[in-house]
This record gives sequence, structure tokens and C-alpha cells, in this order.
Amino acid sequence: MLEGSNRVSLIKPSAIRRMLELSAKMENVVHLEQGEPDFTTPKHILEAAVNAMEKGFTHYTEINGTLELRQAIAEKLEKENGIDADPQTEVTVTSGSQEAMFIAALGFLNPGDEALILEPYYPAYFEDTLLAEAVPIMVSLSEEKDYGIELEALERKITSKTKMVWICNPSNPTGHVFSKEDLKVIAEVAKKHNLIVFVDEIYEKLVYDGARHISLGSLPGMEDKTITVNGFSKAYAMTGWRIGYAAAEKKLSATLRKIHYYTTLCPNAISQKAALTALTGPQDCVQEMVTEYNRRRELVINELNKIEPLSYTAPKGAFYVFPNFSSFEKSDEALALHLLEKARVVTVPGSGFGKTGEGHLRISYSSDYKQVEEGMKRIRMCLESRT
Repeated sequence: MLEGSNRVSLIKPSAIRRMLELSAKMENVVHLEQGEPDFTTPKHILEAAVNAMEKGFTHYTEINGTLELRQAIAEKLEKENGIDADPQTEVTVTSGSQEAMFIAALGFLNPGDEALILEPYYPAYFEDTLLAEAVPIMVSLSEEKDYGIELEALERKITSKTKMVWICNPSNPTGHVFSKEDLKVIAEVAKKHNLIVFVDEIYEKLVYDGARHISLGSLPGMEDKTITVNGFSKAYAMTGWRIGYAAAEKKLSATLRKIHYYTTLCPNAISQKAALTALTGPQDCVQEMVTEYNRRRELVINELNKIEPLSYTAPKGAFYVFPNFSSFEKSDEALALHLLEKARVVTVPGSGFGKTGEGHLRISYSSDYKQVEEGMKRIRMCLESRT
């Protein structure tokens, strides 16, 4: 019997997908597990895609993305992020940010290399590290310390094999927005030990309560050590368009581009036209969605405050909250299954985001307000019936 490669045997299925599949045949289910905006892509972006198709823009494009899109991305990075990137050589348009993660892992990690991952983490960082036959090394961030980064904690994990650091800012799954002080710690370690830092900024525009997103790549000395990755899925409700980008110094980008070619050949042509309009067109649609996410966030916080005993850190970014339910049930897996079976609410076990996530559940408020309201009500009632 034919079997998959050894590297495939190293990785495990996504906890998010597993919970989604378990709920597939159930009725009257509230979905709070997926990180997908419930909004339709804004109309002016849709019109740009239709116009592109009608004009026959349906062929291969430049391998690394159309120059006009790369120029728009470079202008955005300079204006909003303080990052200077040459659109010709330092910006690569990818098939979503997920591709950027994969090609970065394969491009910079050799078998046996070590990659530091801030935990709780987005699962692809861990699994892509394994696919590169490298070793993921966890740097646990504490809920009690508001998921801040400590220099000593990072330094303790550094060895002669350390090559890369993975970070998501704002964080999936916690919703934490890293401060400038946090980022300075990472920058100090990266410069001292000559590390590459992969920074996933897909949620950068989704921030609340006056929080400010800062790009690590804008800090002094990080210009040639940072791979800044972003996309259009979250801010512009374009998950299905599969379009993202990676910005990095010329030599780093050259490595990414070699693997990018053999991974996707080139990005989706029509999606590139849509992405161009997303960047250069009206931005009020983004603020409207952020305002609505914040309304849902406040709803979730209000409902969590009614559940005792429970601890959580109020999210300042993305559209997730990561409460600690261990006072109700030590096993987050068992609790997630209980909520699914008894309350018909789909959440994600926190252990799917690393050991630090044990006892937690990730709850997404990217669904419709009434669905979030119903889901939180069911969770609260279900937990109250257990006490």
C-alpha cells in the first residue's frame, strides 16, 4: 500500500477544520470557530473584478504579481507601515498569506534548524516548520502577563540552531496587539543572533480601544531581517479571493520567489485587479466593518463577564477572544465537544494553538451579530447548567 512521505506524517489536521467537520451534519448550529468575515466583498472591489474579466484579464500575469499591484502595495507599506520596499524586487504577491508562510518555511529552514514560535500560535507556523523538517521551539506567552514578550524568555530558547521567529500581530488566537516594547524585544534578539522574523500582519487594520498596530519591519536594523506578510482576506472580506503578499529585503525576496514560482506560478489574475482596487479605492468600507466587529467584540466581552469563574484578556485586535475555561473543565477538547453536542455551538479547543492554549477556547466574533449573540447566550446557559 502506497503511503505519504515522512514529512506529511509529522503534521496534524487543523483543530478548526476538525470542529467544523464534526458540526457538518448537525442542525441549528452556531458557528464561532472560523476566522472568516461574514461580509460580502465591498461592491467597488467586485466591480473591478467583473470589469477585469470582461476586458479579458484572465491570463497569466507576471510571476510575482502585476507591477501595478506591487507598486500599490509598496506605497501602502511606506505610508501606513513605515516600510520601504522596492516593488520591483522586494514585494511578492502570493496566493493568500498562507502561501507566504509555506514558502518562507521552505525557503529559510533547513532540516534540523530551529524556529521560535510565540505561543499560543496560528497552527500553520508550527506545521510549516515541520514540513521544512525543522524543529518548532515554543516561547510561551502568559495570559496573566497580557501576552507580553520578555527578553529573558526569548533568550533562553536561543541555540546555535535557531534560524527564525514566527509572530502574528495582531494575534490569532488571542486578539493581542503587540506593543512597541514587545517588538523591540524581538528586534533586539533577532539582531543579536542574526535571525529572520516572519511577521503575519493580516489583522493589522482590525484594532480596537485605541490600540495601535506597529510593523516590526519599520524598527531600526530590521529592514533586512523581517518578512512582512499581509493580505486582503480579513480587512476587505476577501477570503475566497486568495490574494496576499510578502515584503522583504531583496535577497530574502529572491529566495521566496524561487519557491513561489514552483508553488503557484503566478497569483490569480482577477484577484490581483480586485486587490488593486481594494488598496487604491475608498477605505470607508474597512472602517465600517471594524466598527461592526467592535460591536460584536463588546457583546462577547459583556457575555463573558457574566460567566464566573472565568478569566480572559480583552482582545484589542483581530476578531477572536481566547477565554480560559479550565475552572469548568480542564480539557479544552472535552469542553469544546460538550458545547457542540449540548449547546450546538462550534468553538475551537485552545490546545490546537499550542500547549499554552490548553484549557482555553477560541471564540470568533466574525459571524453575524445575532449569531454571535445567540452563540454566547448558549455557551453561558450551558456552562451555568454544569455548575
